[in-house]
Amino acid sequence: MSTEHPLRIHLRTWLPEYDFAIMSHGFAPHGRDYLFIVQAAGTYELTLTHVVELHYETGVADEVWPKSWEDRFTNYATAHADGGPDAYVWGNNWSLAYPGLEVPDDDPRAAQWTERLGRRMFAMAVETDRFRLSLIFHEARSRKLSEDSSVIQQALIPL
Repeated sequence: MSTEHPLRIHLRTWLPEYDFAIMSHGFAPHGRDYLFIVQAAGTYELTLTHVVELHYETGVADEVWPKSWEDRFTNYATAHADGGPDAYVWGNNWSLAYPGLEVPDDDPRAAQWTERLGRRMFAMAVETDRFRLSLIFHEARSRKLSEDSSVIQQALIPL
């Protein structure tokens, strides 16, 4: 099949391959589609539709998890209350997409799902400082929510 990967149009228009902020992510309330709130040159909602497979794995190192276990690390202020943590701070409430997106054109799992469902399915993966998420989906839609890029601008050093 020659159908272009649906994320490619977003990569050409607003979505960088890496160095963007994932502000939040999760299934839509109906449970079929997966939503990302992404900050790059503005804040966007990226919806991947008809998700049939999802795999999530931590990006936080094994030796860091025990030091980052307490609930105080889920709040930025309490994590820094004693002069700075020697742990992972979950409470910054966003993740830096680096090394970022993988958008394979020929993924074996997507091909299996395409055959099973009779609809073209695609794979994508995103890796951040906090997690690696991969999924199989059908379509990618986006809409700009605002011009706000304040979080990612604080994290990136301009060249």
